[in-house]
Amino acid sequence: MKLAVPLYLPVCLPIAFAADYTLVSDQQSCAVLAMTNTDLRLEVSPRLDRNKNRDGLIFVIAMWFLSRSVIAIGMQLIAPLASKNPLVYDMPPLDFVNGFIPKSGWELFSHWDGRWYTQIATLGYSYADDGQQHSVAFYPLFPLLIRGLMTLGMRSDAAGVFINSFAFLGALVLIYYWVEERYDTGVAKWTTAVLAWCPFSLFCTVIYTEGLFLFLTASALRSFERGEYIWAAVWGALTTATRGPGVALIPAFLLTAWREKRPPLAYFAGLASALGILSFSIYCAIRFGDALAFVHVQKGWVQPSWFEVLIQALKLKLSAISRIVMIFGSGYLLWFLRKRLTTIVLTYGFSSLAVLLNSGALRSVNRYAYGIVPLSIALGLLLAAKPRWGYGLMGLFGIFLLYVSVRFASWVWVA
Repeated sequence: MKLAVPLYLPVCLPIAFAADYTLVSDQQSCAVLAMTNTDLRLEVSPRLDRNKNRDGLIFVIAMWFLSRSVIAIGMQLIAPLASKNPLVYDMPPLDFVNGFIPKSGWELFSHWDGRWYTQIATLGYSYADDGQQHSVAFYPLFPLLIRGLMTLGMRSDAAGVFINSFAFLGALVLIYYWVEERYDTGVAKWTTAVLAWCPFSLFCTVIYTEGLFLFLTASALRSFERGEYIWAAVWGALTTATRGPGVALIPAFLLTAWREKRPPLAYFAGLASALGILSFSIYCAIRFGDALAFVHVQKGWVQPSWFEVLIQALKLKLSAISRIVMIFGSGYLLWFLRKRLTTIVLTYGFSSLAVLLNSGALRSVNRYAYGIVPLSIALGLLLAAKPRWGYGLMGLFGIFLLYVSVRFASWVWVA
């Protein structure tokens, strides 16, 4: 012990001053730290980690707030000023009144699918096998959450916006730290920026399920990757109770468990993820006498074929081009970066694209593709290596986010 102080003192003093470590201010305190085998670097690291975590959280909140502000400006300020001609539909969507002109208010957030979710939350489900549109096409978790806030006195449209927007914030925070753990801060920031500023992130604020779906799928994937299989099963079941494409988690978990020789509990997580959609099926069987009512009702929504989408793309229709790019371009991106993505992320990405390709729901396939977390992670990896591309892409994203916000508020179909 007598030799410990002379040997450590020449090292401790320079480190103390370089780190600006206030507790080690003189030779005596440095000697005490040396004799108790205290590593100065370990003492400084928690402070640095806290600063890093705080900076990451500030970045995520800023991306969320700024992008949501663009949506609010587009919907609540620009749309009422820009829309002068009353809108008329030959076959109007649910609750649409011909001659509509947008006026600022919560109602602008509830167009299209939002009307169905608020109807379910207030009146419950309806179904008849008549080839018409019925609310049973929409999965139950989101309207149940809206109903829960309504019992606390919140109006249905405000509740839907609140749930979706803050679930999206939770998804951004979760994905940021997950990606940072796996890669680095640069990739985490670009992934967050892609999710926040993509024009389809509009649907993470209006009364749709995108924000909630992103949060649940990211939670399920992260839990499975870390070996937290019970939590993966819980998040997976909630995902399949939120939206049909969530079933892609089931083959993703099972295939990854087999390929990586994971324990039996991993297979349980995959099978248990089906509990959400299974519960909805049982409800439909009891209530309507048709366990697949939510599937059969889909014929009430007319969908284009891939051939029609291709023809429209050749005519330079932006919506058709975005469908092709979001599906086939995303598939190529996943394959290109396959060596940098984890097995569960890569498998879920391809499983989700396969589900969308075979679902027939091509009218909204680009929006559904946005909700596939691995695609944003892959694009974040690419932009972290090519930041100049990223700055230009974020600029375009911001312009189109404002544009689609105005169109949505004006009852014009976006995705």
